Amino acid sequence: MSNRFEILRPLEEDTASKLLLVRDNKRENELRLRRFKTQKPEEIEGLKELFRQLAGLENPHLDRLIDYGADKDGFYTIVAGSLPGESLPEVLERGPLTEKEFTALATQLLDVLSALHEGAIVHGSLRPEYVRISGKSAADWQVTLHGFGQGFAAKDDSPEEQIRAYRCAAPEQWQDGTTRRRTDVYALGCILYEALTARAPFDARVMKELRLKHLGHDMTPLTKLASHVPAWMTAWVMHLMAADPEQRPRKAAAAREQFEKQEAPQTVETAARPQPVQQAPVPAPAPTPPGVGMPPPQNLRSAPIMLPRPQPGAHNATSSTIPIAAGPHVAANRPKPGTTNPVMPAPRRAPSPAPAPRPAGGKAAPASAPSLVEKLKKQKPMVIAAAAVVLLLGLFVISRCGGQPEPVKKNAGQVKR
Repeated sequence: MSNRFEILRPLEEDTASKLLLVRDNKRENELRLRRFKTQKPEEIEGLKELFRQLAGLENPHLDRLIDYGADKDGFYTIVAGSLPGESLPEVLERGPLTEKEFTALATQLLDVLSALHEGAIVHGSLRPEYVRISGKSAADWQVTLHGFGQGFAAKDDSPEEQIRAYRCAAPEQWQDGTTRRRTDVYALGCILYEALTARAPFDARVMKELRLKHLGHDMTPLTKLASHVPAWMTAWVMHLMAADPEQRPRKAAAAREQFEKQEAPQTVETAARPQPVQQAPVPAPAPTPPGVGMPPPQNLRSAPIMLPRPQPGAHNATSSTIPIAAGPHVAANRPKPGTTNPVMPAPRRAPSPAPAPRPAGGKAAPASAPSLVEKLKKQKPMVIAAAAVVLLLGLFVISRCGGQPEPVKKNAGQVKR
């Protein structure tokens, strides 16, 4: 970076980069400079390729790129103007978006994502902090998308900030690091869910819990939390968040077509969750060597930036980051090759009784007959009822007969001896 730009003050900083306000001494205006902290040559080359493609893309919802490149301090980008408006989380501090506000947000995000996807660019790490809104009302809102190259960077290394950074990561990213256009669609659904509820769709305290909730689609249905918008709108958002990538719109343009129709898609939010996969018994794993395994939450780190990542079906698509594949908190839970990866653990079954041993003749031994006491216990109500009937019959007979029986009188015509 030449001496043409004078650093005025820092604006914000995260674990991946630092944003500064600078002055262009040649044109006498203020610009924003983002300095990426990576020093790895392969990552710097990936960032160059990413911003080379972004420089050729014109869209009103993207910052105008003035300059980018690498110097002795690493990679940098320079964009026009000051930081616009407020971030989406700051807007949501005042409450969930109304239907008009949601429509303005969704329409503009779909527009910019469609342009990215058609240009073979995948963001790869969308989240509400990368969405900024300027304007006083929904009618004049201007939405801009940021976060290219920053990945899942957090403000610090605390578990709470790590959860915030990864809360929109798609299930396939948690499993094997796969990132494609459908991944952006999923993250967009998470952003819009949060826009309608002012809360994240997946709430967790640690990274492992967050991963399991994404894989199991463990979330509150949007219709229960956003009754202030039409049902087709909530169903459309849930359709974007389908756990199976093949059940989502294949790109942002397809999602925009569905939104413009204002009709609930076939796959709605009440779709069945992935069922647990029954696994055959496997031998117990070997004990973990010292120092290997799940790190404590306070030691979690953002995974490094990995750029570029070619995408299937695109000539040179890139992602801002493919972060989760390298994360130790995911590697510790990833199944070994050749085994299945269940969404949820299969429920334990009670052990069945062992079969009786076979006699020497080969015929199975007959089962022992139940005892009389056990039969009576099972038939106790019937026995009590029968006893009551017998007692009543006995009382009836006694009441009819009553007293002592009369003696037999001798026949008058009996001959005396």
